[in-house]
Parts: sequence; C-alpha cells; structure tokens
Amino acid sequence: MGTRANPAGKLPAVFALGVLLSACAPGASKPPVASAAPVVFNPVPALDVRSLPGWDGESKAAVVAAFAAGCPNLDQSFANACAAARAAKPGSDSAAGYVLESYFRAEYLGATHVTGYFELTLAGSRTPDARFRFPVLRPPADPRLYSRNEIMSGILSTQGLELVWLQSEADLYFLQLQGSGRVILPDNTMIRVGTAANNGHPRTPPSSLFGGAPIPGHDLSIPGIRAWAAAHPDDAHTRMERDQAYVFFRTTPDIPPQYGPYGSFGLPLLPLRSVAISPSTAPLGTFLWLQATNTSDNTRLPHLVLAHDTGELISGQAQLDMFYGWGAQAEQDGGHENSQGALWALLPR
Repeated sequence: MGTRANPAGKLPAVFALGVLLSACAPGASKPPVASAAPVVFNPVPALDVRSLPGWDGESKAAVVAAFAAGCPNLDQSFANACAAARAAKPGSDSAAGYVLESYFRAEYLGATHVTGYFELTLAGSRTPDARFRFPVLRPPADPRLYSRNEIMSGILSTQGLELVWLQSEADLYFLQLQGSGRVILPDNTMIRVGTAANNGHPRTPPSSLFGGAPIPGHDLSIPGIRAWAAAHPDDAHTRMERDQAYVFFRTTPDIPPQYGPYGSFGLPLLPLRSVAISPSTAPLGTFLWLQATNTSDNTRLPHLVLAHDTGELISGQAQLDMFYGWGAQAEQDGGHENSQGALWALLPR
C-alpha cells in the first residue's frame, strides 16, 4: 500500500510547484503554520553556498519548486528569493542552482543528531470488533482536560469521537508518536489521519519507556520496539501508560496518496527532503544543508532539505528528524536512523 522512500536526490517529478500550490489552495484542510521567537544565528561568517560540501552534485530543482510553494507562509525577507524561485524554469537544476547561489547565503549551525520518522501504515476498521478495539479519536471540546490514562480508560467513549479503530494499544501509541498514518481497512481502502491536537502533557521518550525492556539486541528503534510490543502486549501496556501525552487526529482526505502528510509548515512532506526541526533552529519553510548518512546502508542523505515540520521531542539545533516517507522500507530506514551530521541554514542575502 505504501511506497519506498525515494533515494537521495531523486524526488518524484510530479511533486512540482503546481501540485504543491493546489494542496495549499483555499479549502484544503492544512494545519496552521507553527510560530516561534526570532531565530538568532551563530556569529560565524556567512558562506557562499557554492562552498558547501557536495554542492555541485546535488539535485535542486524539485526542492526549489517546493520552497516556492511555501512562499506565502514566509516573511518579507524572502520576497526576492521567492520571486526568483517562482520564475525558475521547472525541472532545471541549473536554474534552481542559480536561485540558491544568487539569493541565499549559508550560516553554519553546527553538529546535529539525525533521527528519522515516517508515515505509519496500520491495519484498522471503521467499526470496532474483537480484533479492532483501540480507537483513534478526534479532539474533544477541550483536549487538555484529560490524561492519557483517563482517555485510554474510556472517559471520552460516549462523545462519538472515534475516527477508526486499530488492533493494538501499541499501534495507537506509535501512530501518536509519528503523528500521521495510513490506516488500511478490511476492504483494502485507506483512511489517512494526521495530528489535530494533543492533551498538553509532556511526551516521555520511547527510550525511557522501553530502555529496560528485554528487547532482543536492545534494539530501541521504532521497528524493534513495535515487534517486541506486539509479542508482549501486557508488558508494553505497563510501560506505555507511564507516558501521559495523548494525540488526537483528523482525517486528511485532501492529500493525494503519492504525497506525504502535512507538516507544521502547512505543506505535504517530501520523502528524504522534508525535515522536522525546532523552530528556534531556522525559519520554517527555508532550506537547510545537511551532511549526514543513512544509518541503514551508510549512503549519504540528501544535502538540500526543507524545514517543513516540528516535533515534540526536538529541541534546538542539536537534533533534526528526517522524513523518510511511508511503506515498509521507510519504516525500516526511518525507524533506525541515528547518525551525527553537520547542518547549515540557507538564508536570504
């Protein structure tokens, strides 16, 4: 049902400016753009972007088109860069390179810890039965009134908030952790869900919940924990109930299946080109330049990425979360991503 995350530098050609603009058109149920205090950068001299490692060999056209689609959400400091990006010849790496080289400078942010996330694929049902017993909920009138344990105990069960039902508490927990998912129904149709609200409780990291669990090889990746939790539901329940954070969802039928979920910036995420950061690291919607590797196969990750998302467990420039896409390969690679890298912000001249 899903698809493999795209290899470095090979975005789908159809993920072009016009498609992204249509996804942001009036009537699309995109999330509000996250806001943050003004970003203060390190007092390091700005670099010419052409001096960045790997500049000449990097594919740029589709990423510049995606940047242009987000220009309505950027401030006036990006106006000239946005005009140039909109005017660039579609599909031309040389034209995209000219935009970046002429209108942007690079600011070195420092070392960063790179992790991965993905759009989870799960089995589910529109109605509960003996197999599907765990509901994915829409937000109540005041999402912050309840702890996770209260919600899991059924305090909201009479309000008709159920969107779809899943087959395990662990599936629900990891859907909430990833923030979006594709739920495959018994008739093989799909419901896509994305984060709508949360209960305001701080998230307890999975490593804290499952660090002492007897997981083979001490594999604390998302795939490793999910496999162990499926085989040990009672032990997993005891650990998960220590996390009082709870996420509510909405359906996202307006996003075509070949695109990722909406990120905090309000655009669909691009596999291996959209990243989640702390809003204090760089303005959402702008370019970042990343020097890091894929943990699973030791190939390099794409250099040119876009700050399209934020995350509960991300704080400061010391961490970056790469969106890997959806499907089995994305879950495997994104779930195991754990590398060190270097990070630059590309900012208007």
